Amino acid sequence: MACIAPLTRHAARFPAGVANVLVVASAMQDARSTAALLGAIHGREAVRIHLLAIRQPATGYARSFLGSMDVEKLQDGAAREGLQPLRDALDAAGTPYRIHIEGGPWLETIVRCARELGCTRIVVGDNPRQPMHGLVLRHDRWRIQSFLRGESIECAVINREPEARAPRLALGPNTSHPR
Repeated sequence: MACIAPLTRHAARFPAGVANVLVVASAMQDARSTAALLGAIHGREAVRIHLLAIRQPATGYARSFLGSMDVEKLQDGAAREGLQPLRDALDAAGTPYRIHIEGGPWLETIVRCARELGCTRIVVGDNPRQPMHGLVLRHDRWRIQSFLRGESIECAVINREPEARAPRLALGPNTSHPR
């Protein structure tokens, strides 16, 4: 159900009517609620879901400590393990997706992938079971939105379904106090 290939090859094969959604995978996400969000989006409209795991570049100190180990291979394995809970939840829900494991600085990699894939939305996910994780994910959403605005890229960044709000009452001017 999932494949890994260079990003530019995917963008060329997508049908024109299919929107692309980029999901920034994180250990903070609740896999079930994020999969439910993605399933709801997929059920409403034609979308192609891209799961993105980001390999942060290792520092020189880390590379010297690890010696002759293949750091990229280790990071790829860790990225695949990090994606597994979300992949399992999406597979159980029957929601199709593609996975991408990319290396680079976090914000720049998200923007590059969103641009190359032609994504109109970026999903950060949510974690209603652990409020502190949910708070961190909302902060990540804000960081990505701010970075996108700085790059003049229009792309919606969401972490959960918008909640239905009760209609607001239009109140007239306060006439009980003279001014």
